Amino acid sequence: MDIKDYYKGFSDEQIEAYRKEVRERWGEDTLEDSEARVMDMGKEGFAGVQAEGDSIFRAMAANMSKGPDSMEVQEQLAKWREWLENFHSYSDGAVLGLGQMYSQDARFADFFGKYGSGFPAFLTRAIEHYCASKE
Repeated sequence: MDIKDYYKGFSDEQIEAYRKEVRERWGEDTLEDSEARVMDMGKEGFAGVQAEGDSIFRAMAANMSKGPDSMEVQEQLAKWREWLENFHSYSDGAVLGLGQMYSQDARFADFFGKYGSGFPAFLTRAIEHYCASKE
């Protein structure tokens, strides 16, 4: 697998901007760890991980009417939390911060908007509840 496969759909300029942002926010080690994990998956493994993530988000979206703290949504969040480890080892605080970025950062909100109207904010609330229940 080539690193460009990981960043498929992004221009070289976008890739470098994203990598620079990761370095500045979380450090070079985080970037290298995440990219190495993805590269080790290979194309098929990466496609499988992406499909698993999509399935988790679709299941959460299907249960939005039950609320972000519902058992169904929280079970999916537990799966999501494990799924995240495919990309990096996240602390509980980092998980919470990532969840907040899902609705506060337009890039993430645009991506998660494909799961339904209001899904980015719902996902953030669900992650906040998940993290609070771990304390």
